[in-house]
Amino acid sequence: MQIFRPYVDHKRSAAFLDDLRLGKQRVEARQVIMAILRKAGVVQDGKRGWLSHPIVLTYYNSGRPYLADLVVYFYAVVEEWKRRGRRNNIDLADLIPLIKRVEGAPGTPITHVHEVEYRRVLLLKDPCHYYRKLSEEEVREIVETEPVPINGVNTWIFQVMYKYKEFVSKLRRGVVECTPVFPRRVA
Repeated sequence: MQIFRPYVDHKRSAAFLDDLRLGKQRVEARQVIMAILRKAGVVQDGKRGWLSHPIVLTYYNSGRPYLADLVVYFYAVVEEWKRRGRRNNIDLADLIPLIKRVEGAPGTPITHVHEVEYRRVLLLKDPCHYYRKLSEEEVREIVETEPVPINGVNTWIFQVMYKYKEFVSKLRRGVVECTPVFPRRVA
């Protein structure tokens, strides 16, 4: 599960995503909202999945969830999905009354460090697509800084650091290889 926020701005984040990730964000944002509602005790359906996932914990914010931020992000993703000519069959209508019962925190858990790390992760997952979308300054920021570990976002990079360093070395020379740098799980 992942919420991709390469920018604090919800619409800009949604517009930045490739179609595959954008489509999944509708589902995953709803799943995170449901997990938060379960953690808050508003939904008591006995389901325990995702309650301790790092992304859920980030948005749960020790009991003062950033639900409003997540809801706005969900709607930005749906709006972008439809703008691209896709049909949407996912909504929050059934959850809005439940969301209103939770006292949330204003603002967002997303900082500039998060933005950079999400851009770094997306670049590694689909180099050719995201390299074209990043500004020169954003690419420079990625190649000139070391990854900052954020649980649930980018800790996998540290498992493939040698591949990451090779990737960045090539980027510095202006070489963009389209092969993703992402650990493949062996069954």
